[in-house]
Amino acid sequence: MIIVCPSCQARYKFDESKLGNRPRARTKCAKCGGSIDIENPLLAAMTLPPGTMAPSPPPAPEPPPPAASSAHDTAPSATPTPAPSTGQSPALPPNVKREPGTGTITGRDLHKAGLIELPKDKRFSLAVIQGAATGQIFQITKTRTTMGRSGADINLDDPEASRQHAMLEVIGDHAIVRDLGSTNGTFVDLERIEQQVLNNHMEFRIGSHVLMFIVTDVE
Repeated sequence: MIIVCPSCQARYKFDESKLGNRPRARTKCAKCGGSIDIENPLLAAMTLPPGTMAPSPPPAPEPPPPAASSAHDTAPSATPTPAPSTGQSPALPPNVKREPGTGTITGRDLHKAGLIELPKDKRFSLAVIQGAATGQIFQITKTRTTMGRSGADINLDDPEASRQHAMLEVIGDHAIVRDLGSTNGTFVDLERIEQQVLNNHMEFRIGSHVLMFIVTDVE
């Protein structure tokens, strides 16, 4: 039989044979803690006038999946199972950043704490292959390197670049280029990006400059 909590309308399956000869029993709702009175349908049928059939109970919904027994039942071990919740938390897109205070440790936190270091057996650099600074090679000496028109780790004399335009974060033998909210954007293969994983010899554009990420082995 199906019993319903009068407080929160939660539904539970209950084996009426466990009532035995008791006319009624009481249990607690595992969801809200409210009391649920259970009438023995077998005894109720016996009190009807002869020839009168007991009313049929409402059709039971699809049985919920097995769950842990509810705690502190006052009726004979009822082990009601709450109906499964239909609410689902929406999955976050891969590029969405969680707001501070969520308790999630981000890669940026690891960089700030100095827990990420450049591999000892690799050398990283950025080569300018297009723009006014063509031919220049910038050695990457730390895990986080900012790029922009001025006040950055790598300064590019480019009116199309923002002062703090983008950041390169090295993780293992690859890197992630992140746009820092620049006016004209950061591009990889003609596509404006917020962040993009860079492997060896991949290129990205800041303003009129195209830079190539280069990884070499240290012997």
